[in-house]
Amino acid sequence: MFPMMRFSRALLAVGLPLATQAAMAGYTFEDGDLKGEVNLTAGAATLFTRNVNFGSGRIDMRNGRNGGSSIDWQEFYVKPGVKLEYAVQPDFSLLGGGSLVAAKTLGDGDAGGFTRSSDGKAATEELYGGFRRGEWTFTAGRQNYLIGTGFIVMDGNLDQKKDGAYWLGPRTAFRDSAILAWDHASLKAQAFTLRTDDDLGDFRMTGANLDYNLDDQVTLGAMAMRVNALGPRGSTLPQRRDGMLVYNLRALNAKVPGVANLTLNGEYALERGSGEGVDYDANAWYGQADYAFNTLPLTPVIGYRYASFSGDNNLSDNRQKAWDPLSKGFVDWSTWLIGDVVGNYLLFNSNENVQQFSLKTHLNEALTLGAIHYQFWLDEKNYLGAAVSDRRFADESVVFLDWTASKSLSTSLSYNWVKPLAAARQVFGDDQKFSALELYFTYRY
Repeated sequence: MFPMMRFSRALLAVGLPLATQAAMAGYTFEDGDLKGEVNLTAGAATLFTRNVNFGSGRIDMRNGRNGGSSIDWQEFYVKPGVKLEYAVQPDFSLLGGGSLVAAKTLGDGDAGGFTRSSDGKAATEELYGGFRRGEWTFTAGRQNYLIGTGFIVMDGNLDQKKDGAYWLGPRTAFRDSAILAWDHASLKAQAFTLRTDDDLGDFRMTGANLDYNLDDQVTLGAMAMRVNALGPRGSTLPQRRDGMLVYNLRALNAKVPGVANLTLNGEYALERGSGEGVDYDANAWYGQADYAFNTLPLTPVIGYRYASFSGDNNLSDNRQKAWDPLSKGFVDWSTWLIGDVVGNYLLFNSNENVQQFSLKTHLNEALTLGAIHYQFWLDEKNYLGAAVSDRRFADESVVFLDWTASKSLSTSLSYNWVKPLAAARQVFGDDQKFSALELYFTYRY
């Protein structure tokens, strides 16, 4: 998904609920000790895919029927919201806010078979309350929360089935959540407990996160949390993820002395612990470098990233080695939806290694033209449990054009195509090019 593709998701999930993006603020008001903001986000998309699943066709996840290999559909959503802050004392304020999301899928339903035509509903998205006292903030309820770049924790809702708008993904809030945050100059820390929706697996993540900005040269971070699987009420089956321990170290937006135009990012994460009859032993990491040629025409930026998510070489034992992406989010091109076709419909940040090359140019202040090429390998020789004889899976390429028409209106157009390689051809039994033409807009007030 390209930068504007889930723009509302990226803005609304950054930081704590009352953290606002000043440039994107809606209608703000102040009356004595009460101040607040009323905002509205709307988005729509039309998508045309060909040779879905390399020609083998779209499979409906609910009934297993094949819907054909040419799938066209539309999605839209509207999201009104409000944020409030009431100053009880000069150093103590009450906080509150909420939002609704109404979303719809039309046409054939998405290419992954996660939604059908006419899927969609209107429902509460955020609904939280809390307080701020000095450097401390506490909020509880339904709210957004992001750790780092969304590598592990960002999106509490998988927009599928009756939610509608799987591709746009406007629903992100965690339910039954609480966040205690401390913000002291360059040091930020949070203790959190977050619950996902049923489609993500209905699990709770409880832990702590720490970020330290070192003289604006690099932001260092660390996170540790425990996962508890809640699952269907009354279920006696072993719960996937229960007892998992997750550890994450990261260095983001690092600047190299003497090379001002180079930016480095990297993270490493482990999944350990034990649950009901299963031991967790997975890892994931990435390293990324971006270089901006600020003195050249069109100010091109070139980038390279290698990302690895462990797989499992023995699916019959009680050791889970495949990385579980948990509640990964989306903030920008391939972060962390890697390849708009592969990442949405084929591989989901588990049992994969990805090499990524990118180029982005600024045609003017409003227009950005870019291209990305991804090379995908399976980490272990199986695809969603099906054995394959080769790790090389596919290559995906994309050309995109982003137009920021105004501070409120953004549009994007992209063409994506995926070439199946040995593993994909073996799994799907076809070798046609899986392509997608995508047009999207978002409006924020």
